[in-house]
Amino acid sequence: MRTRVLIVVLAAVALGGCGDEASLSASSAEELKAQVAAVRQAASDGDRAAALEALDGMADQVRDLEAGGSLAKADAAALRRGIARAKRRARAEIAEPEPAATAEPTATATPTPTPTATATPVPPPSKPPKPGKGKGKDKGKGKKH
Repeated sequence: MRTRVLIVVLAAVALGGCGDEASLSASSAEELKAQVAAVRQAASDGDRAAALEALDGMADQVRDLEAGGSLAKADAAALRRGIARAKRRARAEIAEPEPAATAEPTATATPTPTPTATATPVPPPSKPPKPGKGKGKDKGKGKKH
């Protein structure tokens, strides 16, 4: 099933050079076919990341070829559609790698901090009130002599 992932891309590569606007050089066509082979190999190996990476590289090359005038606009569009389909199929049909097994965490003793005694400062004694100026019942009339 993995090898079917790229059937659409292979058909699209075969279209390269069939457009009226520009013709794909033999070397560019061979590069695209080599990238298709890399995608196919990664897919058959079950390497999803490598397959998607190769498809990304292929999309970049299609963009560059079209920008350089070596690939007809219609052919570039067909290749981009084929690459997009192949990416969807690769994501659907190639399983993601299993996450690496990690060792189960072991319980480690966490030391409990021991409280340390701290000296609490004692406030200095307050000054005694001055005689004759306290609050009394004479309501501020002062002492009579």
